Amino acid sequence: MPLYLGEAIFGSIGWGILLGLLLLAAVALAAVIAALRPGVQAPIGRPFLVGLVVGIVVGVVLGFNVTNRGWSALADAILPTLDPAYRPLLVAVFGLALIGAILGAIGGATAAGGGGAVAGLIGGAIGGVLLGLLTAFAPGQRVGAAVGVGAGLIAWTAAMAAGIARGEFDTEALKDRFWPARTIEATKETIEWARERMPLSRRS
Repeated sequence: MPLYLGEAIFGSIGWGILLGLLLLAAVALAAVIAALRPGVQAPIGRPFLVGLVVGIVVGVVLGFNVTNRGWSALADAILPTLDPAYRPLLVAVFGLALIGAILGAIGGATAAGGGGAVAGLIGGAIGGVLLGLLTAFAPGQRVGAAVGVGAGLIAWTAAMAAGIARGEFDTEALKDRFWPARTIEATKETIEWARERMPLSRRS
């Protein structure tokens, strides 16, 4: 089914494989949360709404090439002499890499007391490059919708995982749900009832 839907809706079986795996992973995590019931409100519903909003926003923005048009306008203004085919990509990659490096260095220095500035700078630059590559191209409606669905599923899974990390598990309640206490008590009562009616013979 995911392969068929990926081919029919997004134009590629590969999208069906990727999105199918993301969907199955999200559903599996939701099933685990439903079984464990961590002490957090709406552990599945709110993350699903977050993923839905993220998926719609990403799908609409990429599907209608909003980011590509923005980078193209900025590139035309600051780099008019470069090839129009590469201007948006260069501006997006270098601009976001620079911003990501600065923010990463500041965050790393703040979080690690100054020792993580270099790691934050490198990580931020890599994240900026990846974000620039993602936002600079014009994917079209079908690919943009597929990326939006993938982003929504990832956001849903990540939000559920964050909820598990924040929640507290009631181990006693979890034990009461899965420990067969009634069956054990019924078995003990049955054994006692059988012993009363069939006493063991004494050995000579």
